Amino acid sequence: MTSSTNLILLLILVLFQHAHGLNFVVTGGTGRVGQRVVEKLLLENPSNSVTVLTTNPNATSILAPNPKLTIKPYDSNSLIECQPCTLIHCSNDVDLLPEFTATFPKTKPKWFRRLSSSPPPSIVLLSSAGVTRPSWSKKRTQSLSGAADIPIVRLNPGDILNTKFKAEERLRKSGVTYSIVRPVGLKDTWPSGRPILSQSDTAVGRVNLEDLASVLIASASAPDAAYKTFEVQTLTGYPPPNDLTKPLKGLVKDGRRPRDEGYQLLQQLLPGEEQDATKLEMGRSYEEVDSGKVKAREAGAEPTEREKAMARSVEQRAPQ
Repeated sequence: MTSSTNLILLLILVLFQHAHGLNFVVTGGTGRVGQRVVEKLLLENPSNSVTVLTTNPNATSILAPNPKLTIKPYDSNSLIECQPCTLIHCSNDVDLLPEFTATFPKTKPKWFRRLSSSPPPSIVLLSSAGVTRPSWSKKRTQSLSGAADIPIVRLNPGDILNTKFKAEERLRKSGVTYSIVRPVGLKDTWPSGRPILSQSDTAVGRVNLEDLASVLIASASAPDAAYKTFEVQTLTGYPPPNDLTKPLKGLVKDGRRPRDEGYQLLQQLLPGEEQDATKLEMGRSYEEVDSGKVKAREAGAEPTEREKAMARSVEQRAPQ
């Protein structure tokens, strides 16, 4: 059997596993973010199996009992026992990350990242916004002071930003399909809203923990999240989108320069949940499309007679 055939079969296996998406491993599952990820995985799909790898001796009292939940020691042997699986790494401890990545199949020859379609990530890494900023040039630091001259970057306690950045780099070089999520400041009381995704590590603000958990889970099953690193923050006052397919698709894979990032960001600020202005007919609202009260327009469709009549009425009312 040729290596190309092996790769195709491996990709089919990975895609099959992710299509059923039922076996997840979460590290840091008793922490602020990890606990929410575990709860959402079990709530959103009761057929999901979730294993938490932890060193916390009180894990069984922290996590609500569930027949689909298993708690194991935080080590690579435990992860091997769970394969095949998807790993959502929420733990601040990244020392074992190389051992964890070694338990997953390598599916990335040199040309693999250039493919327009990739399998979903095998590993989703919870990192942090700001990890590149301690190494910015003086010129970049001065020109983007609002992103560089902030407490977490100025103080960098325990060298945490550099540690997380090194973990990112190890994951990128591992040969495993991955997604790296960089949240801005975590705040328990920050209201839920719309997760806004961006790249280039200039995001500053707050993120709701429930929203962050949703982004981590969505990334774990999204082919459009593979080989991508992005920041996430919560925009309060906006409803969350129906899903994150469109904003994830708008991101670029690592090693490529972000394209039209201003456009991608502004598209995420559209009213409503569909976040697709092409579905809107003249005189209709985003909320009417979301609720199904009016039929969504087909992209590229010709104007309807109703739209033409409305346009003519607007012309007639225009001041002379």
